[in-house]
Amino acid sequence: MTSLARCVGDGDRFLAEHWGRAPLHLPDIDPGGFADLLSLDDVDQLVSSSFLRIPAIRLVRDGTPLDPASYTRSARLGGKELTDAADPGQVYERFRAGATIVLQGLQRFWPPLGRFCRQLELELTHPVQVNAYITPPSAQGLAVHYDTHDVFVLQFGGSKRWSVYEPVLEDPLNSQPWSSKRGGAGDPILTVSLGTGDSLYVPRGFLHSALAQEGTSAHLTIGVVTTTWADVVRTTMAGLDDEVAFRRALPIGFADDADLLAPAIAAHLEQLRAWLEKVDVHDVAKRTARRFWSGRNPVLAGQLHQLSLLDQIHDGSRLRRRPGTICRIDVVEDRLHVLLGDRELHMPAPLESAVRRLADAGADGEEIEVAALADSLGEASRIVLARRLVREGVLEVTDVG
Repeated sequence: MTSLARCVGDGDRFLAEHWGRAPLHLPDIDPGGFADLLSLDDVDQLVSSSFLRIPAIRLVRDGTPLDPASYTRSARLGGKELTDAADPGQVYERFRAGATIVLQGLQRFWPPLGRFCRQLELELTHPVQVNAYITPPSAQGLAVHYDTHDVFVLQFGGSKRWSVYEPVLEDPLNSQPWSSKRGGAGDPILTVSLGTGDSLYVPRGFLHSALAQEGTSAHLTIGVVTTTWADVVRTTMAGLDDEVAFRRALPIGFADDADLLAPAIAAHLEQLRAWLEKVDVHDVAKRTARRFWSGRNPVLAGQLHQLSLLDQIHDGSRLRRRPGTICRIDVVEDRLHVLLGDRELHMPAPLESAVRRLADAGADGEEIEVAALADSLGEASRIVLARRLVREGVLEVTDVG
């Protein structure tokens, strides 16, 4: 089952009826209670034994963040003194007194959630992040607020009562964070109690709050940091740096009289309109897409073992594409460009067919022998290529042969 399906069930229906439009509650969508992603035992391990530091952990009570000094301590690591290490004893004491434990950016250091979020990113082509909220009985972590990103709430322990309200600002951007000055919540449009295994989707901008019920409540908030049309406009406008007319300085004294400056602004806006008519929209689309793909880190779990096998790869070795790996292939003139997330390989264009075959053959967990490239590459060349793609983390060896 895909990550999106685990959050919303029927993905096509969700995208057509709810994505960015309306909240969605799905009871008992995961009978296993999302325990494979995170459990309360896992939370205990992270808090007590993994040397968490600010901002990977924070505490919140009744809508107000606690002073980190109340639950952190000094510690030495590699001879360096740190002042932001979580003190497990103090974290548990604050939790017992009613504070919610928030574990932030779990996709970066908890492998099950890293894999889950990567698959969701590839389905949505929007960046994804995840926090966990562990709230003591009858306590409230955050007050009524909205987020500037869409969220999927996955309840993995206990229960929590959620209220969702109409937006006071439609589709807010990161530059438009929640403030009570934007207006108060009216009557809730959705009130539900999430139990273990339930999910809830809340589009960005929709006000919401949650209150733990009997027992400890634990849920994941999967945040989707959407790329917006404002981002596309910013990408487009970056091209103005190449236009000398827009690089010139404003006239001396421009700030003394706005009325004198206004005609010059009008003239430059006319130039801007003319410039926009000549913008290559396909180039803007490529740059917008590239920003997403180049922002994905490579998936390198198990790479030490893979590197130990490099010299053993031969024609009979079997390979497959690493799950979640980014591999975007493009040919520009006589060069092959292989984008692997945060880095890019450059190869001769004639290697395109072999690279695509290696990348595509294992995309669904299938395996391919190095010898399968015999129709396009000589033995030495195909072994070198296979080793390079294993070294870069695109492929993994399943059987040295």
